[in-house]
Amino acid sequence: MKDLVLLFLLISLSGCQWNEKESLIQKTDTFSKEKKEIKAEHTALQNTSDSKVFNKCDPNCVWRYHHLFADSTYVFAIQSCGEEYIEKEKNTRLYFGIDRGLTDKIIWVENIYVQQNGGGTVTFEDYNNDEIKDLLIYKGTGARGSNEYYYLYLINQRKNQVKKVEGFEEIVNPEYDKKHNVIVSYGFSGSNSYSIYKISEKNVVYQVGESFEDDFDGDAGTLDRKITELLK
Repeated sequence: MKDLVLLFLLISLSGCQWNEKESLIQKTDTFSKEKKEIKAEHTALQNTSDSKVFNKCDPNCVWRYHHLFADSTYVFAIQSCGEEYIEKEKNTRLYFGIDRGLTDKIIWVENIYVQQNGGGTVTFEDYNNDEIKDLLIYKGTGARGSNEYYYLYLINQRKNQVKKVEGFEEIVNPEYDKKHNVIVSYGFSGSNSYSIYKISEKNVVYQVGESFEDDFDGDAGTLDRKITELLK
């Protein structure tokens, strides 16, 4: 009996070690290098100090890793677990830190909510006109799937920084207008409407002027003139 228990423990440990090795396999997308999904150790959930956080083994959570800078020791990690492991009404934890090998330095950590079906998907698009693609995390939908919401994190390549844009997750169907350096929001409701936003120096979104109805069937020229008028 003791031999069977020992055999089971050895198999479990080898499984975790295999997952850690597998996490070193990288795949690329349009902007970042993402380590293959692995599962993280439950004890890491409450750990935000200098110790080992990344690349640990646990059946409770799934991790996704993004390397956003030339210095690949910097890691942006998305940990998906469920509310019972993180916080009420929060099912995802974000880490930004430095992978030191045996230890990790966590620069910041944040708990967020994303919808289970499709939520947490990462895309990259420049939202502050600096020619560097920023990181968007898909939060979910409203209005029967027509209205989409995202979290936005600005990437500073020179300083190796990732900073959240506060309030961005409340903007419906955001798109960046490079010509005017604004965020254009289009909301589907009883009467579809546009709203225009900018990002402040403190990384907080604010609305410019009043929202206006789409009574011009989304004509690009008309929209451009309306944005120009709002910015005057």
